[in-house]
Amino acid sequence: MAKSRCPRCQHTSFEMQPAAVKNSVYQLYFIQCSACGTVVGVTDDSLHLVTTLLETLNIKL
Repeated sequence: MAKSRCPRCQHTSFEMQPAAVKNSVYQLYFIQCSACGTVVGVTDDSLHLVTTLLETLNIKL
């Protein structure tokens, strides 16, 4: 299987960092190269939101 590589430095290790995006109602995270910081993707905290909602619903049931 091929390894994902940073398009800038060819490093193969990545990390998620919180991102401050103006006017965003959600917490966003950049997926970036851990060596040079080049951003290769963006994700939100929807998994956390869904987990919290399920826990709240479970308490009410």
